[in-house]
Amino acid sequence: MSLSSAIGSAIGGLNASQAGLDIVSRNIANANTPGYTSKTLQVQNVIAGGVGIGVQVLAATRNVDTFLQQQLNSESATTQQLNVYSNFLGQLVQTFGTPDSNSSVAASVTALETNMQAVATTPDDSAARQTLLNSASNLASQLNSMSSQIQGLRSQAESNIATAVGQANTALQSIAKLNSQIAQGSAAGQSVADLQDIRDTAVATLSQLMGVKTLTHSDGTIAVFTTGGQLLLDKSPVTLSFDQHTNMDASSSYSTDPSQRTVGTITLQNGNSAIDLIASGAIRSGSIAGYVAMRDQVLPQAQSQLDELAAKLALSLSTDTVQGTAASASSGTGTGFNVDASSFVAGNTTGATGTSINFTYTDGAGTHNVSVVPVSDPSLLPLPNSASGSGNSTLGVYVDPNATASAQMASIASAIQTTYPGLAVSNPSGNTLQILDDGTGTARVNSATATVVENASTMNNGVGTGLSLFVDGSGQKTFTGALGNPPQTLGFAARIQVNSLVQADSTNLVVYQTNPQTAIGDDTRPNDLLNRLTDSTRTYSATTGIGSAGTPYAGSIDAFARQIVSYQSTQAGNASSNYTTQKVVSDSLQSTMDSATGVNIDNEMSNLIVLQNAYSANARVIDTVKNLFDVLLSIGR
Repeated sequence: MSLSSAIGSAIGGLNASQAGLDIVSRNIANANTPGYTSKTLQVQNVIAGGVGIGVQVLAATRNVDTFLQQQLNSESATTQQLNVYSNFLGQLVQTFGTPDSNSSVAASVTALETNMQAVATTPDDSAARQTLLNSASNLASQLNSMSSQIQGLRSQAESNIATAVGQANTALQSIAKLNSQIAQGSAAGQSVADLQDIRDTAVATLSQLMGVKTLTHSDGTIAVFTTGGQLLLDKSPVTLSFDQHTNMDASSSYSTDPSQRTVGTITLQNGNSAIDLIASGAIRSGSIAGYVAMRDQVLPQAQSQLDELAAKLALSLSTDTVQGTAASASSGTGTGFNVDASSFVAGNTTGATGTSINFTYTDGAGTHNVSVVPVSDPSLLPLPNSASGSGNSTLGVYVDPNATASAQMASIASAIQTTYPGLAVSNPSGNTLQILDDGTGTARVNSATATVVENASTMNNGVGTGLSLFVDGSGQKTFTGALGNPPQTLGFAARIQVNSLVQADSTNLVVYQTNPQTAIGDDTRPNDLLNRLTDSTRTYSATTGIGSAGTPYAGSIDAFARQIVSYQSTQAGNASSNYTTQKVVSDSLQSTMDSATGVNIDNEMSNLIVLQNAYSANARVIDTVKNLFDVLLSIGR
């Protein structure tokens, strides 16, 4: 090797040492920078004519475990989703109260029962009656406030989705820009490690919002997909949009049919095509998935629990049963019952769940309980069994609201007869419905009744001891649980109020008939109302999450109130526990990732010593060659 070659190699060594020192200094400076990965100097031997002539500095690289990185992004997305659950359910449980709280909705129901007991004990005590009305008003106001808070949380979720979609668009634009810079830098042989770090940070941010997976191309660029498989970015990013709705109430709901949807949805716009990401199930994790679940599933279920509690509370107090009377066929051997449905037919043909004709019969297959619910809107048919709210088999019957009472009864009789051919059903006169067996011995009718809802303006008609203590809205509308679109139960918790007629005259809590006049000291009505609250068993809709469609929850009003408080408390506790556990997983992965790719100060200091020695050695080579050149030049002087 010539002295000139030695100088060239030494200079190359100096340059390599300088480049290494630069990388070490940047590594140390960024040791605590989030997302920064340790960079490594890449060098190679320069060959000329089959002989090494020095060293060449290549682009700095980083060592990243892409599988671990994908796993970290996936777990982080789940962590963010569970964090949303924990935060929202934590706020929701404050609304419902805890099982041991005196301010929970269950405690308010118990207070109503306690004050009803006081009135039943001393019905002539006006102070006791007023205390009962105050507790009823407090319960109604609490249900109103709780409903408002639930819808406020839904509005918050809607707003958070809008914010998160904007952040996702920003992250996608950033990734696309970095993709372009990385492709250009790679083609020019430049180091793109720092750009890759920034891109990874943007991908991690996007994943926390909506959960994504990436695919790396040969030019160093990446394609981004949702965990549901929807392409978000390849050469260029898609645009996400969200049509936020600012007004939210119990009727606001998501639908895949845009004409039926009354909340916002996330639309992916790619050229001329538009895809509803919520409808397609593309977003399965991340904070956006959490917000969508809160808005469309968890919080509506909580609203359903309140609405069901309010509905059953109102109906339990206002519903009366008209007992059937024994009857037999005018000819033949059929026996059964006549039901006076005069109170049932008038004004009760709107599919009111508190209004039904109920009968039981026994045949070779066992005993059957049937509830017949009239509807004036045929589009509601067929009704599910849950429509009657009784746990019985439900038969929905269309009744023309403009027809005479007799014609309405004839329609009901015909429908029952068609559905249950083993019975003999007729309308012998007026509002009487007759349900008999057919006299062949194949079936036996055990009972028949009509269930009616006392009108909000009817205080003492003598039909029964029921009382419309709670009404629907400031218009004092009778609550019957009428079906329709929307059903009357939907959002009822936000509208429930105490009947103003009862507030104006508390004796209505006691007086239930005028002929003969109920004595003010009569405890019949308050005792019956107390029994309806504490002992009577009612069946609750499976949409509340308490029970199931096959085995719906049945119990008293008080028991159901305690069930929903316990349910929300358990849900909040589970959400907090799940988030805590999941955060440990993602934090552990992050720690592993940091250890594998982050800056190790001890290693960098060792590298610094090595580079310092290499620099000194290369400088010594140059100094030695200089001295040798000086010797050569001194010859011949």
